[in-house]
Amino acid sequence: MGSSTLPSIRCETHGESDAAYVCKHLVEGSGRGFSFGVNPERPDATCPDAWCDACEARFAEIGEWTDELFAEAAFKTVCEFCYSSIREKNWIQDEEAFEELLHESIDYLNEKQDAIVEEFKLDKHARFDWHQDTGQLVFSSDGKPAVICDVVFVGSVSTRSDTWLWSWANDSLVEGVKARMREVRSHGEEQFFEKLAGAFWPAKPDDGWHMTSIAARLLNAIGAYRTPDDDGFLYMIITRASWAQ
Repeated sequence: MGSSTLPSIRCETHGESDAAYVCKHLVEGSGRGFSFGVNPERPDATCPDAWCDACEARFAEIGEWTDELFAEAAFKTVCEFCYSSIREKNWIQDEEAFEELLHESIDYLNEKQDAIVEEFKLDKHARFDWHQDTGQLVFSSDGKPAVICDVVFVGSVSTRSDTWLWSWANDSLVEGVKARMREVRSHGEEQFFEKLAGAFWPAKPDDGWHMTSIAARLLNAIGAYRTPDDDGFLYMIITRASWAQ
């Protein structure tokens, strides 16, 4: 899931994966808050180093990560799947506010989706093709392009590992089709919404639609689309659509 240049770890539960580092309080506890640091060299890391609210308060007090503070934090090495579980059990957020955002976003996308399907007959074309280099989703009929959509890739659900991965953390996607998803990540960080701020987490296909709905609302999309692959589904939002000339 991550870059092969990162240190790896073999977990008794999840097998081999990239290593992640969290303070001992996060490993041992729950509901302790979840802070993380962004490495300028890897700003889209799936598992940035993380620590609890108590460690964050000490860091604010001292002003830097001293030897004493590192000793107090006693960082542990965990696999990226354990990291996701640790984040979930410690993250503190306004659940009511997140549910409100989710339901409003689902209503928003449903309305937009009905309109774009009706106008461009997206369910009537013989095939579709998406292209990373152009950032376009093309619907064709009778071997000819019929509708051309500008898209932004939201993320993917793996039906093998049952996980969601935001596009901004997917190294296999080019920058042009995923850059705007960092706006959604920033919103998650500002509002302390774990599923928007975290690169990946346990998920089913419906969760992919939920994240796509939120992305559509935050980025004023006019529709969305899901395409299958051997590993699951890829989700994208549509920002512009037109009939092919």
